Amino acid sequence: MNHYLEKLNAHLGNIQAAAEAEADPHRSRILWNYLHHGALEVGGDWERIFEPDMTVDTPHYEMRAGTEETLVLDGQDEVKAFYAAVEDENMFLVDDGDHQLFVNDEGLAEFATTVEFATGRAILDEDTDAWFYRDVEVDDPDATYVKTCRHGMFWPYTEDALLVGERVYQLDAFEVEKADPAEVPALEESRAVAERYYPENVDGPTPF
Repeated sequence: MNHYLEKLNAHLGNIQAAAEAEADPHRSRILWNYLHHGALEVGGDWERIFEPDMTVDTPHYEMRAGTEETLVLDGQDEVKAFYAAVEDENMFLVDDGDHQLFVNDEGLAEFATTVEFATGRAILDEDTDAWFYRDVEVDDPDATYVKTCRHGMFWPYTEDALLVGERVYQLDAFEVEKADPAEVPALEESRAVAERYYPENVDGPTPF
């Protein structure tokens, strides 16, 4: 398993360990929900996130990552349209040794690192003078680059441990470097790792 897939596996594995170790049933259900949500998202099966035992009927998302303004999505139609627009992007969360996860009765908060792969041309087509890039240099439009950044988020949950929505914010500018093509995982490889943490594939007392 390559470097990036190992980190993806570690990230999801750490969430599973937290869910298994949590003594409070409600908080444990929140963590299991979060694990399955993240796995389904990375695995490309995001439609399952909206099943009635995982998410409320009218989710509310607020995101500010790679944009000047906060993106606000209200209701399943808007959130599903967002997922459909980005489903072919190769992006996932990794630990990088600095993952922090907090849970209480209201929901969970996390600090982690986002990893995304993009061509030099795609980066140059964006506003590299903006705060979320901070004057990066791309010398080969045809090469693949890896973009990393820290993010913070809060996800509120209901009393039944259903996801209410997401509030996700980029904390610093992207770090951008040319990727080793041999190290860039294919979407199918990312999916294979994520599927290990699907509800039907987890060994443990998952309530989903």
